[in-house]
Amino acid sequence: MVSAGADSSLDSSRGRYYVEALGRGLALLDCFIADPGPLALVELSRRVGLGMPTTLRLIRTLEEAGYVRQDASTKRYRLSWKMLQLHDVTSSILDYADLARPHLQDLAEALGEATGMAVLDHMEVRHAIRVSSRRLIAPNIPPGAVFPAHATAMGKVLLADLDPDLVRDIAARHPFVRFTPTTVTSVDELLAQLREVARQGYAVSDAEWEPGLRSVAAPVRVRDGHVAAAVCALSVQSAMSVWTMERQFLPAVIRTAQAISWELGYGELSRNTDAR
Repeated sequence: MVSAGADSSLDSSRGRYYVEALGRGLALLDCFIADPGPLALVELSRRVGLGMPTTLRLIRTLEEAGYVRQDASTKRYRLSWKMLQLHDVTSSILDYADLARPHLQDLAEALGEATGMAVLDHMEVRHAIRVSSRRLIAPNIPPGAVFPAHATAMGKVLLADLDPDLVRDIAARHPFVRFTPTTVTSVDELLAQLREVARQGYAVSDAEWEPGLRSVAAPVRVRDGHVAAAVCALSVQSAMSVWTMERQFLPAVIRTAQAISWELGYGELSRNTDAR
């Protein structure tokens, strides 16, 4: 436990604007960076060197603010979905869009359909970039537009990389809306789909967001392997079925996602190991 004397000594080494309470709260969050947990209150107390009552007040504050959540059965804490958003969605959009643009342009040219890339923003996907097709009829999706993750192929790809408990937590805060007869509104049904998405490495949306709009998507991974974005091909052609898109478009979509992942550093660790 940190004594009063230790606190005074610590304070004197900080800048004049340092807020001790905030610093202690951030120290608790640092515990989850070192070990994602879940962590018990006594573990957190020991790691930050604070008494149990103080640690409890801090962790409950973080919980109420949405940054951590407690498992009802084990009483242990872990980071919530909100902390995952602190990758900074806006910066990600700008960085990924510049890098991905030529790849998506090549994909759109090869398929003759619109292509795009998006990142996860709570229970929505936010488009970082969209490349139009040359068709007269094409999806009208401007950069920055947001769409429901549970009803889109890119959203499913992004959600499939999350812990299922996090998906349930997100769904509890953002209940699913039914947009078309094919929209999934059951969390259990969505989780079953996400397991399949994780297994096969891609996702589809069969007019689940808008009638006639179908898409296939694949994950874009960064250096540590987590899914940071998703690439998709979209079509509103009446004769275009999901089965046709899987057969004709999916291989190119996956190759494009892999090429972007490579540029973002995915596989770099294994390449460095192989070079030794």
